[in-house]
Amino acid sequence: MSTLDAAFDILQCPSCGEPLAPAEGGASCTNRHHFDQARQGYLSLRAAHKGKGAPASGDTPEMLEARERFQGEGFHDEIRDAVLAAVPTDARGWLADLGGGTGWYAAAVLDARPELRGVVLDASAPAVRIAARAHERLAGVSADVWTGIPLRDASVAVALRIFAPGSAAEVRRILAPRGTVVFVVPHADHLRELGHGLKLMKVPAGKAEEAAASIPDAHVVSVHEVRQRVQLSVEQALDSVFMGPNAFHQDRAKVEKVLAEWQAPISVTIAVSIVTLQLA
Repeated sequence: MSTLDAAFDILQCPSCGEPLAPAEGGASCTNRHHFDQARQGYLSLRAAHKGKGAPASGDTPEMLEARERFQGEGFHDEIRDAVLAAVPTDARGWLADLGGGTGWYAAAVLDARPELRGVVLDASAPAVRIAARAHERLAGVSADVWTGIPLRDASVAVALRIFAPGSAAEVRRILAPRGTVVFVVPHADHLRELGHGLKLMKVPAGKAEEAAASIPDAHVVSVHEVRQRVQLSVEQALDSVFMGPNAFHQDRAKVEKVLAEWQAPISVTIAVSIVTLQLA
């Protein structure tokens, strides 16, 4: 049985909340909402939600390529290792990586936690296409988790939300008793140097404290800060800008011109908190 087949134990219809079951070409619920499975192996659960407009489309292939290059250079290794350390060593059951992109973090957790199976949920179809092949115990599902998580109540042992927005109430709903959630949130000075001369999106202060208080009936297991200075080439600095939401608001040629005027290597701050909560 594939991991996606097994994931029907926890998947629910994004339109009505009923359990999903395999159907010809994909999945359906008892209310006859049907969703397609792509030939690349991922399931598409994208659905319009009343009053919330069309579902988000997520990151573009160019953004994913930039992120893969940046991660491949090792700049997020310390964050990945901190996420892994936050997941209980005896964790078993289902891992849900919410807004998990290509599954880079989820695959690392699954490598080290053999009793877990995982599902990456992300609005970007190109991202979950990669995630579906990232690990043999990882399924890919295209879904807009900002508007709702298409997983059943109390169905996951571990949830990851890494650099991704969304409803804490929805995270609480899908967590099983004793379930763990790991948030990775940037500090206000994360990548701050790149804002000099560029009008990049600003990170508000206090996001770690907000994450720690986001599920009132969960207790804080740990808050771990990753803070380092990295030296970037112009190409790497470009990737750090265009691998995230700034890509939707910036002209690449203009950013490249600004960065080319700086003297490489460009010293940049990486500053995030890994906030781990657990239900009773």
